[in-house]
Amino acid sequence: MKYISIIIVLFTLYSCSNDDYLIDGGLADQNVGMSTYDFLKSHKQLDTLALLIEKAGMIDMVNAKSTTLFAPNNLSIKNYIYYMRFVEENQDYGINDIPVEDLKVMLGGYIFDQSLDRSKLVNEGKIYIAHNGEERMLSLRPVDQYGDQLDEFPEYVYYTFKGEDDYWGANPAEDGNNDDVYTVVRTSNLISTNGVIHVLQGTHHFSNYIVN
Repeated sequence: MKYISIIIVLFTLYSCSNDDYLIDGGLADQNVGMSTYDFLKSHKQLDTLALLIEKAGMIDMVNAKSTTLFAPNNLSIKNYIYYMRFVEENQDYGINDIPVEDLKVMLGGYIFDQSLDRSKLVNEGKIYIAHNGEERMLSLRPVDQYGDQLDEFPEYVYYTFKGEDDYWGANPAEDGNNDDVYTVVRTSNLISTNGVIHVLQGTHHFSNYIVN
């Protein structure tokens, strides 16, 4: 089976002397001022995803009104290509070798046909149906970090693939035998002119491939 998770923080911590790194720098402007696809294409860590979306003929889909995209970055896709080179025993395997129909299914697991910003997500998690018809659990949970240096725990968004059976829960730290897989979202709540973008961290396994 395959699995994934997500987490994101919307505040800036500055790295200075003493405890200055714990000072909340406030929210950056979350409005990107362009469509979801144009933002991906213009961003050097997301432009490979833009190429895949174009190859799959899904530009209009990600640019549809009130669409939410959980965006795998270039490193995630690069690692997937390395994995496929091993599986296919072909060192020349590249993104153009991914069958279009397979790509549509894979990308569809990151697209939700509704606006899902952080305000819509809950601590206990909720199951949503992605565009490809597959289930994902999305949650927003406080994480006990930085000791007593902060008045409130930072809240992280989780994007979760189900394990062998039903979902175990929204928090991996509380679910000892959990076989779901969680990916940390690196940046959440980017607002494009048509929807919401949450960027997954680079360790995310694009398409939820199995690592042996």
